[in-house]
Amino acid sequence: RPAGGSPALEPILVWRVGTVDFSGIVREGLVDTLTRAWIVHLEDALQAARATSLKERRLVRARLVIDAAGFGVSSLRHLPVLRRIITMGKQYFPEVTASVTVVRAPSAAAQLYRLVRPWLTPLMVQKIAILGDDFAAGLREHAGLEVDSLPEFLGGAAPLQDADIGSDAAVTT
Repeated sequence: RPAGGSPALEPILVWRVGTVDFSGIVREGLVDTLTRAWIVHLEDALQAARATSLKERRLVRARLVIDAAGFGVSSLRHLPVLRRIITMGKQYFPEVTASVTVVRAPSAAAQLYRLVRPWLTPLMVQKIAILGDDFAAGLREHAGLEVDSLPEFLGGAAPLQDADIGSDAAVTT
């Protein structure tokens, strides 16, 4: 639920990037599959926001919360994969998300952000916040979300809906 207690209308996307086995995805030749799945997820978010925008007669965009717990330094060697995904997102879905908030970010996630930041547009940089384990205030300030709008594994109370691949990506409402 957005801060202030108003009813939740914006889709909330939760990605658990720290649980992704990038080495396995590369080793098994699944980068294209991962990219397609990510595009489908963004398209679904776009359509959900579009439908809500029409119903509410105002622009509604998704809030993306990335759980980076478990994201390690070894993940940094897969920058080409991440760059490809980021490039596709900014080319085809630049306005799907109102904010991107990385929570439970270890130092490796902050290092990654410093490396990918040059590939981002100024608007994308403005949309992104990197937060640590104590993220409630930053989440509220940056995304306008309360922690209880997130799934239980992030300290919230929201059920997972439309979970993808073992709950590694989910949409909550």
